[in-house]
Amino acid sequence: MKRAEFSRILVVKLSALGDVAHALPVLDYLRKAAPGARIDWAVDRRFAALLEGNEDLFRVVPLDLKRWKREWTAGSARKEAAGAVRELREGNYDIAFDIQGNAKSGVVTRLSGAPLRFGFDRHGVREAPNLLFTNRKVGLRPDDRHISRKLLRVVSAPFGGEFDLASLRTGIATTDEQERRAAQVVRDAFPEAAPLVVVHPGTTWQTKRMDPDFWADAARALRRRYPRIGVFLSWGSDEERREAEEILRRAGRGMAVLPRLSLKELAAVYRRCGFLMAPDTGPLHVAAAVGCRTVSVFRVTDGNRNAPYGPGHRFLQAPMPCTACLRKRCARDAECRRSIPPEAAAEAMATLLVEMPGV
Repeated sequence: MKRAEFSRILVVKLSALGDVAHALPVLDYLRKAAPGARIDWAVDRRFAALLEGNEDLFRVVPLDLKRWKREWTAGSARKEAAGAVRELREGNYDIAFDIQGNAKSGVVTRLSGAPLRFGFDRHGVREAPNLLFTNRKVGLRPDDRHISRKLLRVVSAPFGGEFDLASLRTGIATTDEQERRAAQVVRDAFPEAAPLVVVHPGTTWQTKRMDPDFWADAARALRRRYPRIGVFLSWGSDEERREAEEILRRAGRGMAVLPRLSLKELAAVYRRCGFLMAPDTGPLHVAAAVGCRTVSVFRVTDGNRNAPYGPGHRFLQAPMPCTACLRKRCARDAECRRSIPPEAAAEAMATLLVEMPGV
């Protein structure tokens, strides 16, 4: 099929926050590969805000799959699900790209009605039932280690299979009001501080997180080098807010806990500050998507696969023989946390800050 025939394209990447952020380069790729095409994106409603307002998207299709499954016996859930299927079908897609690779994304891809449904082959899928719903299986190459490369391999398949990840832009659209809110938050906390760094310590996996002392010590090490530095602590849940407050108590001056912000307001704060430190967590990838330079800490996941891509990013991998084990529980969890010194995180951030004019 010729490129010009792809006038209506569906991207299926449902979750989670960091995974959706990792997939943002596919929009710039598709805009260049199929200029003039209408591009829609099917996504879990919880993460739809990340995509709303994106200039490369015609439509965001938010889906409540988790709730519909939980409340399936209720007529309202079935009615909503049927309406979502109709909305998908109304897209009249020429082609759909399933870049999630699990069973539920496969179902969504099939229900879209697209005659061409590209996805991973049996070596690349996350769940084998996904293979039942795609009709074009794309194999990964040995150099497709990074997750964004894996996604682009599928999306690029009908266009020749080549891409340059480093040249593809990402972005998260924010409104003027969200930018004003971010500016006010930064100005109120640190009217004269420079540089400004955000630390987001929270993550859903216990085996990804670092102790509060790690972040407090890293902040103190940075402050010794940059006495005028301002460090924000961001959070997304009440538990993460309490963790941020504990880090603040341990680190002392030069830090501030951000107020409750929407996802887009948080993205605007990240963009304004320009630097972020975090474990492998969704906000890390949101920050990278809006142009932040980042330092990330990886223990049970693989930084070569999951860390933000490009020269403006550094990651620290736990030097354990079992690192990148993907375990959510581990008897050596405390030992693994201690294997990465906070000074190493501070030094990695300093290599990024030294490139900032006036610092």
